Amino acid sequence: MVVLVLAFIVLVALAAACNVVSGLVGLGIVPAFPGSEWFFTVKNYIANLVLWTILAIVIMAAVRIGKERRKSGAGTSVPATGRPRPPLVNPRIAVALTAYNDELSVGDAVRDFKSQPLVEAVFVVDNNCHDGTAKVAREAGATVVTERRQGYGWACQRGLRAALETGADVIVLSEGDGTFGGRSIAQMTPFLDDADMVLGNRVTPGLVDRGSQMDSFFVWGNQLGAKLLQLRFWESRFLGRVQLSDLGCTYRAIRREALAEIIDDLSVGGMHFSPHMIMVSLRQGHDIVEVPIRFSPRVGLSKGANSLASALSIGAAMLWHIITFPARPRLHQAMADRKPAPEPESANAPPRL
Repeated sequence: MVVLVLAFIVLVALAAACNVVSGLVGLGIVPAFPGSEWFFTVKNYIANLVLWTILAIVIMAAVRIGKERRKSGAGTSVPATGRPRPPLVNPRIAVALTAYNDELSVGDAVRDFKSQPLVEAVFVVDNNCHDGTAKVAREAGATVVTERRQGYGWACQRGLRAALETGADVIVLSEGDGTFGGRSIAQMTPFLDDADMVLGNRVTPGLVDRGSQMDSFFVWGNQLGAKLLQLRFWESRFLGRVQLSDLGCTYRAIRREALAEIIDDLSVGGMHFSPHMIMVSLRQGHDIVEVPIRFSPRVGLSKGANSLASALSIGAAMLWHIITFPARPRLHQAMADRKPAPEPESANAPPRL
């Protein structure tokens, strides 16, 4: 499906380019000079192929919709999922914040998240910081855990594991650079009665500060990548297993049992961890929803996409990972029973809530 969509986009781009060239050189519908016939032949073939492709998609969609309506009956209410989830009543929440040289912001971030209702533990992941991040985080009331493997994805995984080991009902992953606020937790957790994971959305007008990192380049890029991931996990009813508009948002909340099912399958240590976790969750059969959240200017310099070159590199890694990700579980995963949430292994493990 992804290959077909990309091929269609390329064909449309070629047809548009032919039209532009045709206009620039003054060519009309009929070749204007000897030797230009080949140009119009290619142009017509591309145009016909695009039109027939559109027609084929419309026919296939109509057939698919007709089959689904005959199977379920028009107007029949169909449950969103067969996955049982106990309701979360006053859930205990543990928060994991990634940090890399965030001495100027991490203290306020910890205090903000700790002040939120039902939050009982805040972890800060020190990913080889060279400043006073760890000291400031401890003084603000966080439990500091260290991840020696350098990388955003490794830091996220370390924080998720630490929060999971507390026994909290909900684990929240966010950042300690001041871009995200603790109050967004209250917007995300209500959806966990019906979903396994809730993602933040940084592309909603009115909730994204103009001075933040999310300029036109980042907004358009994240939306394009999100739609590619959505098509990668195709489902005809909603045009994808998940409705996504922001590919790279760190902020997310996940049910404890859902995280326990995927934690050992998380393997990306780089900046493309965000879509990786989403796809691993979808492959496990989880339900994911996305909600708008406020996004503020970061305190200090960006540690990831801090230049056009690095942003393009991260974007390319994300897109390549989406295209090459095995959407079907490996054989041993498909046959294995769902893993129970782990218990603390020793006295050195983070305290249970």
